[in-house]
Amino acid sequence: MAEALSDHDETDSIDSVVPSYREEATGDDGDIINSAKKMRASGLSYEKNNFKWTCCKINDTEQGTKKYYKCSFKRGSNCPAKIYLLFHASNFEVTLFQAIIRHDHTRECKQTGIPIEVKNVIIELFQNGYTIPKAILSELDKLKIIQPKASQISNFLVTLRKKLYGPAQISLNCIKNWCIEKSIIPNDPDECFVANYYIKDDDANPLFRLFVTTKNLMKNCLNSNHVCAYATYKLIWQGYPVLMVGTTDKQCAFHPFGMALCINEQTDDFEFIFKSLQITVEKLYNINYCPIILVADTSGAITNGFINVFNVIEKRIMCWFHATKNIDIRLNAIKDKKMKTELRQDIEFMQLIKNETIFDAAIKLFQKKWKSKKCPLINNFIDYFINEWCMSNKGWFEGFAIGYPSSNNALEATNGKIKSLYTFRERLPVGEFLSVLEKDIIHQLSRERNVNDIVTSQNAKSFANTPSINLSLWTSTYHWIKEEREVIIMKNHDGKKNAFY
Repeated sequence: MAEALSDHDETDSIDSVVPSYREEATGDDGDIINSAKKMRASGLSYEKNNFKWTCCKINDTEQGTKKYYKCSFKRGSNCPAKIYLLFHASNFEVTLFQAIIRHDHTRECKQTGIPIEVKNVIIELFQNGYTIPKAILSELDKLKIIQPKASQISNFLVTLRKKLYGPAQISLNCIKNWCIEKSIIPNDPDECFVANYYIKDDDANPLFRLFVTTKNLMKNCLNSNHVCAYATYKLIWQGYPVLMVGTTDKQCAFHPFGMALCINEQTDDFEFIFKSLQITVEKLYNINYCPIILVADTSGAITNGFINVFNVIEKRIMCWFHATKNIDIRLNAIKDKKMKTELRQDIEFMQLIKNETIFDAAIKLFQKKWKSKKCPLINNFIDYFINEWCMSNKGWFEGFAIGYPSSNNALEATNGKIKSLYTFRERLPVGEFLSVLEKDIIHQLSRERNVNDIVTSQNAKSFANTPSINLSLWTSTYHWIKEEREVIIMKNHDGKKNAFY
């Protein structure tokens, strides 16, 4: 019927030695080999005369075991050619049979997966902020494009994220290698580098800290003697905080120095970021960087970290926004809405005071006024307010540090921009966030402030050393002078600056 083939058969043409057979439907389809099993059983593939065959079925008969193969010219190929090998039960011979239908590699392959044109559209949508299958399906519907399955889009996004940002899961050893690779200071002033890092690979208490910046961002350390610091969340899927540090110019515009990724936001973490600043400035400019004013919320960790590094803090400005959040929580205990509103208005009035002597006098009058109400709830609030915001955290009014910001609103706005433009308000895994931090966030923050690059110079955010006075302010000043009002001049406690009323 057919002749047996040995492993040493040197025949060039498969047709000259292989008998033909006609496929017939039988009640026994044999054992179907699924794709997973085929991957495990690599011995089930067969190659002869430049044709590659893949085993698709095994059938045990009286004659012996039959292994059926189909032509696997390429993935999705519809080539009809088939063969089978008969392993004789009576001896060790193997006979090869070929189906009457010959090879046909001209047929179009069956479309599998998402078409390449749709993939390109999905990639464009992903880069524009459509990062979940539901949003992408909605946009494809608007574009009148045939929608793939949601599961296909989800799988494609996993592959796309890995291609763009690397693996989502990352070990401490991978973070360490990434820090070592990025620790070399580049020539490009807008290229991100790791200025400092600390990794503790301990199973009981793993820990990592890293600070990234650019040469262009660090340059602004030379323009200011005050630092704004804050920890923001909702950027990392694992819940880690991202610490941002920078300064503001005379236009109240925020200029970041860099960003740090840590596991916590304790004193050691802020000490790390301030020490990183000091080390990097000394390395780049051979200058001992030592700011004297800190702008932050009421966090004691930020204050202690600042003092531990720079040894001195002349002014500790409390962010007015965070002060009002804490004050409003305590005000809610007062049920009388009229009293609560009046209390809030008095505090807002005191916040606008431009002189510390007047502020101290106003606090005494404020305390005397509301203590006279003899209301237990009001008395409790006044005691809290005096202890917390007049004795411990006094730096929330405008005259506490003339010429410096009274809030961290500019820094908060930058955090909001990062979440909306670069992470699309998604919480990213650490591995993916490090890639976004390097390629997008830090790089773009630096490019926006590069006044020396001809590409960005027209819209670059230069550091303003003097406040700008617009026409409306000049006009108001002119009318105020024409009124010939009496001017009162008062000196501050330091005796260096005057306040005019």
